Amino acid sequence: MDILYEILVESWHIYLDVAIYMLFGFFIAGILYVFFKADKIKKYLGTGKVKPVILSALFGVPIPLCSCGVVPVAAGLKKQGANNGAALSFMIATPESGVDSIAISWAMLDPIMTVIRPVAGFITAISTGIVQNYLGTDDTPDKTYDPKVPGG
Repeated sequence: MDILYEILVESWHIYLDVAIYMLFGFFIAGILYVFFKADKIKKYLGTGKVKPVILSALFGVPIPLCSCGVVPVAAGLKKQGANNGAALSFMIATPESGVDSIAISWAMLDPIMTVIRPVAGFITAISTGIVQNYLGTDDTPDKTYDPKVPGG
């Protein structure tokens, strides 16, 4: 029973250490939510293989979305015309480097890891998006296909 009590006490101490950083992270996340709407992000993703990937990773870095919340946003990006690499880049960069996760990294890790984590997420997102655009398959349907016409 003593070990359970000590676990609860230590968990409370960790919570107290992290609480101020989480509050700060939520405050910054609220500010970013007001100024960086998903509509604005979608309009900057055009055609190409490299530029949309870099832009989507740049836009994804400060957006405070978790790995579950980023999936619908990435699907919306795809519906608005973003290519596969840009959507994939956004999906990788966003949950890896949200403001709230950076704040918790500062509290739980050290300043070096707090800087390295979003930089590594950004590099991973860009490289994965570019590889997808150059080596992946295009899953957009062929618009010339007509099922009523034999042979297409």
